[in-house]
Amino acid sequence: MDTLGKKVVEDMTIEELRQHAVEITIDRERLHSDLKVSQDCKTVRDSADYNHTGEGFPYQLCAFGAQRFSSGRHYWEVELAQENTPPKNYWLIGVMKDGNLTARDRSALTPSAGSWFLCSDGPNGFHTNTDPSVKLSLTPRPERLGVLLNYDEGQLSFYNVKERKHLLTISSRFSGSIVPLFNPGAGDLSPLKIMDGPNPVEQAESSQPLLSNNSADT
Repeated sequence: MDTLGKKVVEDMTIEELRQHAVEITIDRERLHSDLKVSQDCKTVRDSADYNHTGEGFPYQLCAFGAQRFSSGRHYWEVELAQENTPPKNYWLIGVMKDGNLTARDRSALTPSAGSWFLCSDGPNGFHTNTDPSVKLSLTPRPERLGVLLNYDEGQLSFYNVKERKHLLTISSRFSGSIVPLFNPGAGDLSPLKIMDGPNPVEQAESSQPLLSNNSADT
């Protein structure tokens, strides 16, 4: 990852990130049959009828953004906790190359196959799908995740919005159209909710640069 790009994503405040905020909705036409989505296409969770075997993370429960990006910077935020409910233990958030949306298992969800993400796998912790995978110990567990896609620079960055921290930047090369990727996992009380754009939440009081980071090169 180049030093200049790394500095840019570290030093951006939440307010600066939100200048690139875009409206993201879930594409109902490409939704896994075991997922339930809200009427406004903003909230998704596993169906009550879904029978998770417990054998690893349910990578097949993928939902995709209806929006496609082929240039520029685009930012969105995802709520991972409801009031009086613990943050979600299981989720997968990232982007995928449009046209590769039939992938339904872990072996097909790789950067070489056109997907890039950060995954929370309960007691197994947080990891990327890069090669090699980056494992993170994120404390506290994110309650709201910010995602910045910098298509032209080949960067996908993740932020803990509440803690105002830059968590990770994955560096790669994007081609063609890229769509947001969501997976709410299975068994959590809280759903996965995409915040409204272009200003997902109220402006935070502090304008200090974001703290801490990790990086991953594909």
